[in-house]
Amino acid sequence: MSDQTKHIFYSSKPRVIHMALNIALAPILLYLLGAWAWPPVIQHYIVFAITALMALHYARQRWTAPRLVLDDDGLTCGKFYAVDNIYKAEPSLRSVTLTVLADGKVKSKVISLGWASREDCHSIQQLLVDRFQGEVPENS
Repeated sequence: MSDQTKHIFYSSKPRVIHMALNIALAPILLYLLGAWAWPPVIQHYIVFAITALMALHYARQRWTAPRLVLDDDGLTCGKFYAVDNIYKAEPSLRSVTLTVLADGKVKSKVISLGWASREDCHSIQQLLVDRFQGEVPENS
């Protein structure tokens, strides 16, 4: 694989926006549940400001950082998996099950793709299945 065939996938933008809104609007539930009395006081405004900042931080972090990178060296998705240690990839529902060599033993690792869009999920599954279809050795 060359630099041109390096595959980088980011979080789905609608999912990031949805989660950021959930974080930012969470204090409103306290009003709806009756835990906070109306009208809001200064402490409530402080909580709204803090949760809005948390939502912005969450969105900015996931908007710019790649979630999955596949290149010549291996697969990076939260953890790095070297190409030589990945034997097989099998698609699952919104995930991929990798058969890898870890700590001297053959293990299965599930990579969740819930963060990816539907098109990216299918692309990732197809890329990994096409690339990793080696023979799985017996556990030692």
